[in-house]
Amino acid sequence: MIYFLNKPLKDHSQFKYKYKKGEKMKITDIKVTVVRGNFCWPLVKVETDEGIYGLGEARDYSPVSRYAWPMKEMILCLKRELIGEDPANVEYLFNKIRRYGSDGRFGGCVSGIEMALWDILGKTLGVPVYKLLGGKFRDKVRIYCDCHAGKPISDAAIDYAYEGWEEYYTPEAYAKAAKKIKEMGFTILKFDLHPHYAGEDALIGISLTDKAIKYEVSVVEALREAVGEGFPLALDAYQGGTVNGAIRFGKAVDPYGLAWIEDVISWQDVEGFKRITDSVKTPTLTGENVYTTEHFKPLIENGAVDIVAPDMATHGGIMENKKVAWLANLYGLSIAPHFAGSPVSMMANIHAAAAMPHNLIAVEFHAVGVPWWEDMVKGLEKPIIKDGYIKVPEKPGLGIELNEKTVRKHLAEGEKYFE
Repeated sequence: MIYFLNKPLKDHSQFKYKYKKGEKMKITDIKVTVVRGNFCWPLVKVETDEGIYGLGEARDYSPVSRYAWPMKEMILCLKRELIGEDPANVEYLFNKIRRYGSDGRFGGCVSGIEMALWDILGKTLGVPVYKLLGGKFRDKVRIYCDCHAGKPISDAAIDYAYEGWEEYYTPEAYAKAAKKIKEMGFTILKFDLHPHYAGEDALIGISLTDKAIKYEVSVVEALREAVGEGFPLALDAYQGGTVNGAIRFGKAVDPYGLAWIEDVISWQDVEGFKRITDSVKTPTLTGENVYTTEHFKPLIENGAVDIVAPDMATHGGIMENKKVAWLANLYGLSIAPHFAGSPVSMMANIHAAAAMPHNLIAVEFHAVGVPWWEDMVKGLEKPIIKDGYIKVPEKPGLGIELNEKTVRKHLAEGEKYFE
């Protein structure tokens, strides 16, 4: 039997009496709608028989709209496991459906639902989600901006088609973007820097050439000059090649004092990652495609990386992000959660980050090229990101509601609003 210590929301005032009678709230439906931003953002809505609903978000398969539909179907398939269940049993329900998720984007179906369940529980109890996680370490969360290259991503289907957009991958273009975005108030910047930007023969097979290394160093030099000495600057530098190539790259950029280099090889090569981490001075980071804390354990326990980067919308949701933060802290590692979604999963990240220990660096923001991003939600102070930080919400649940007008305006082609 549950007794409420907190004053419930006014429009949910009858809920407490149902629980005092020994009855339970029930999940009645799960709905998904896909928004087309710079990526596809599958938004999740879990409804109950009390009229209380929760919001969550899954990671997309691809920037291209048609690849979001399989994720939507995966989420909807989990209705058979959840209809009739009590949404307050968040951890129980997560364990019931966790087997349907896996590494890569495939953890999104479970993750989006898990976020929505915490939103429901917070609204029900009249408290913000971070309080359900044990309280907060901080009142605001530092944000780092993923800047992409010389042009922030606004339409991924175009911006990720590297050929024909070479002007955005010159050192000069990177430097110009860095100065502009730094002026917005962000205190950490990250740029994508893949070897194929160097052009033909950047790779021989999967081995880095001197041409690729020289190009990458020229970009880093330009970025460092643009943002200044000591300013935190990171690289998403997936090399797609060998451990030795990644070590060569890491040593080449060591003199520039980077905050980290990300995904220099596949995260699944734990031994290889450890060789790289032990060989370079620059901190290493990985984790956006790892599902659940269990799969982070080999990376953490072996000290294979310096920084873990779970993506909540892939990793399993809010509690999994908190769990991996604490596990990393036990081994002296830092955490910088990956994020590439809408304000829905951003605010879920903020609640989890608020409850993380002092090894938190910052949470990623990947929509600086999407001007309507913050207009998707209501209930927060605007701008959402101020001076490079987001204030931890104090309203019940995630503390947000959707701005239906804006969401409808930006639905993916052929999509209908939670139908």
